[in-house]
Amino acid sequence: MKNILVIFLLLVTTQVFSEILKLDNLNAYYLSQDTKSESIFIILHGTRGHKNLELITMLRESLNDNGFDSISINLSYGIKNRKDDFLPCDIEHKHMVSDSLNEIKTWYDHSKKLGYKKIHLIGHSRGGADILNFYEKLDHNDKSIIDLVFLLAPSSDTNEDHLRKYMDEYQIDIKSINDNDTVKINFLGCSDAQVSGISFKSYYYNFNNLSTIDALKATTANTHVITASEDNIVPLTHVKVKMAAELNENIKLYSIDGADHFFRDFYFDDLFEIVLDKIGQ
Repeated sequence: MKNILVIFLLLVTTQVFSEILKLDNLNAYYLSQDTKSESIFIILHGTRGHKNLELITMLRESLNDNGFDSISINLSYGIKNRKDDFLPCDIEHKHMVSDSLNEIKTWYDHSKKLGYKKIHLIGHSRGGADILNFYEKLDHNDKSIIDLVFLLAPSSDTNEDHLRKYMDEYQIDIKSINDNDTVKINFLGCSDAQVSGISFKSYYYNFNNLSTIDALKATTANTHVITASEDNIVPLTHVKVKMAAELNENIKLYSIDGADHFFRDFYFDDLFEIVLDKIGQ
């Protein structure tokens, strides 16, 4: 592993350490107690997001206030040391879901090197799907270190959902897209994005990863899924997860009444109350 560049700040009044970690052209925000907690949370943003989004910031600060360390990571999407901005639409997208899973593994391995005995995972939106697929690809020994998994308003579409959507809305058969093609297509919320065929299919027609729902049906992770009743981005997630939870006792499902996809305002308090309660069990 390459050398880590650490920008180190000591906040004397609160005895909190805040560090920007740079590792293998990736970056993350590390927040810890003066004396490290025994466990750490790895927090992952959603589609095209970054580590300083409001929800991610509130999660790490609230965890820190309650004595828990965290690493909030930036997925690179193929950009070296990507800044804290939404991934632009007007680039040629060549990044892959597998890249994201490998990057989560990099920070997971780094958390172990820091000496943490237990690791908790939190993923929001598409980040929830990535977090769950990351867990499912771990071997038994690595899975044993994962204590809790929290999926916040996770994306839940399947390959079949994507096939129908692109045919119905855009009259595009995504099965016909070749890996070596470059297409202009609606991609990750970007209209007419320029995307390599293999990149597009890794997100929308990928048989190497399980859909969130298929993964939930089989997962052995102690998983807590928190949805928002007013979510207009993944409105069907609660119903889908409910069916999966009926098949797997490892899944616990909650809904925050009145919350939107980002759990803004006082709804964050409701979300964090659930997280804090499960940590204490």
